[in-house]
Amino acid sequence: MTHLPEMEIAPDADPMETTHGVQIGRWARSRNLWVGLGLGFAIALIGTRLVGTDSASPEASPAAPAQGTTQAVTVAAVTVGPIAETLTVTGSVQPADLLTVTPQIGGLQIRQVLVAVGDQVGAGQPLVILDDSDLVTQIQQAEAQIDVARAQVQQQRASLAQAEASRTEANTNLQRYQSLQAQGAISAEELDSRATQAVTAQESVRVAQASVVSAEATVRSREADVTRLRTQLDYTVVRAPTAGVVAEPPATVGDVSSTGSAVVSLIRDNQLELAAEVPQAQLDRVAVGAPAIVTSSTDLQVRATGAVQEIRPLVDATTRTAQVIIRFPASNRLRSGMFLTAEIQVGSRTGLTVPAAALLPQADGSLRVFVVGSENQTIARTVETGTRLSSPDGEAAPVEIRSGLQAGERVVVAGAGYIQEGDRVNIAEDF
Repeated sequence: MTHLPEMEIAPDADPMETTHGVQIGRWARSRNLWVGLGLGFAIALIGTRLVGTDSASPEASPAAPAQGTTQAVTVAAVTVGPIAETLTVTGSVQPADLLTVTPQIGGLQIRQVLVAVGDQVGAGQPLVILDDSDLVTQIQQAEAQIDVARAQVQQQRASLAQAEASRTEANTNLQRYQSLQAQGAISAEELDSRATQAVTAQESVRVAQASVVSAEATVRSREADVTRLRTQLDYTVVRAPTAGVVAEPPATVGDVSSTGSAVVSLIRDNQLELAAEVPQAQLDRVAVGAPAIVTSSTDLQVRATGAVQEIRPLVDATTRTAQVIIRFPASNRLRSGMFLTAEIQVGSRTGLTVPAAALLPQADGSLRVFVVGSENQTIARTVETGTRLSSPDGEAAPVEIRSGLQAGERVVVAGAGYIQEGDRVNIAEDF
């Protein structure tokens, strides 16, 4: 057994005080021991946690990239092709041919309106119906007058037949009296009387013939009246002279028709055009027939391919611009009065192009592409772009590259935003 050294007690110390002091010292040493053990355990626990965090497996960090994998991308070759030079202008849409439909008969009330603004109509389609009740009454009266005139014709023809019979009798009597007078059986006075009767009978025939002609003319006149009234009756249905779209509000029911006032306005064949304002300094660059693409800055669905139809000869003295008319196919998305932008092709040159999707905007405002080099490693290139080519169908259009690339190089299109310079890529397909 090992003995602990005995504690020396000062000669003048109180035994009770010394014993108490020994007890206090032992308690203090025991407390310090537990405090030290607690601090050591806490430090060890913190260290264990720190070690566990630093030594976490790759599976514990989902953001860590898997080793040995490559990004699948789509690439496109830098191509050499024609670059269209365009002139950007703006203007308003207007009807190419606005027709004002007016009634062919006036003074009749509008009974029915069959169309509304925006309706598509075909050639000959009824638009407005006028009140025809007065015309129907006039036609009935004219038809009754035709019957009366035809009866008069019959009467005059009967009179003509009677006059012709009287003329025949008078001529026969004249011939008989001439024979008798030659024999001396009658006097010259009696022969003259018979001659006068024959002349009178002949004149009566001519009068009767004239009466028949007049009566027949009356019939034709009455028939012409009926035809005219029936034509006017047809005019009570106002029809579209050509196919088109109703552009302006039609007249209303109850209005009185006038041959000088339109009841409907039509855009012929729904054909619209853009009246673009071109500065006089640029007019010599624009040619009739030049292709143009019309778009809207507020509606991406509005897109039409057309051509310059006309260059107006007058230059506005205030704005120093002239109107250039661009004609394009009819479209349900286009409306008269729209403000649109047109890109008119004014020339062409040769240059390098890449798909617009290959360009990556940078924070400093520059543009970068990834070129696929040897062993399918990516190389970052800063490029300078030029004209963005127009695509008639609205698909992603190529962009001119003025510097930074060479013809034949391959650039990453799809997947360019997920790679870094020097990465190996797996080419899924060519663009």
